[in-house]
Amino acid sequence: MKFLIIEILTNTASFRNPEFQNFHKTLPLPPPTTLIGLAGAAMGLTPKAAQEFFEKSEFCFGVYGFSFGKAKDIWKYTNEVKGAKLYNHHPDFGGSVITREILFSNRFVVCFGSNNQNALNQLNTAFDNPKFALTVGNSDSLAFIKKIYRTEVVNKKRTFNNCVIEGDVIDNVLSNPNKSLEFSIYQTAEPVVYDLPTRFNYSEDYGIRSVSNVSTFSIITKEIKLNYDIECVEYGNISIPICKL
Repeated sequence: MKFLIIEILTNTASFRNPEFQNFHKTLPLPPPTTLIGLAGAAMGLTPKAAQEFFEKSEFCFGVYGFSFGKAKDIWKYTNEVKGAKLYNHHPDFGGSVITREILFSNRFVVCFGSNNQNALNQLNTAFDNPKFALTVGNSDSLAFIKKIYRTEVVNKKRTFNNCVIEGDVIDNVLSNPNKSLEFSIYQTAEPVVYDLPTRFNYSEDYGIRSVSNVSTFSIITKEIKLNYDIECVEYGNISIPICKL
């Protein structure tokens, strides 16, 4: 399998945790659907077409990254409701105010892997010369592509930090039958394991969408040591675990 690695810098980013509605709590790292949207924007595809592109070529992905700060912002939005002009006298019609978490000064290293060389080349060309402006999470979180890198090297490791790992790492560690192996996992006030959307059903190219598939991922911020091996690609001194997309 061949891999395309993209290093991204952003001033701001926010990846809404789907379990929160009125409060837009952010995930620490971009989820799979954000990566599909990012690549789709680079290729000039609609959200539906971008998802179909990745489904045809059986891609895998990886994410590494960190932020230098986090803050909360008050966000006012307005819904575009058919017939809203009939109620314009009501100042609160069709909108609301919510609190949103924002990550500041971010560095993300994103990996796309596939056996389809043509599809990888298409992605490489798109990130070299994006069709649309690239954003991560929000339409105002512009992304700067610092470096694009190609590799075929895959290693197996057990120690990771600041990355996304497929599955529930805590459950996998505790259920490993070989109890003599050394491991180190941490406790935190925030969850490590998330059930995240990986696919949507679209009514049309830019229409209403609904979640059609959900997978479990572990988002690791502090260093952990597992008692089982995970395949990963290397970028400098960074190890990026490989996940199915």
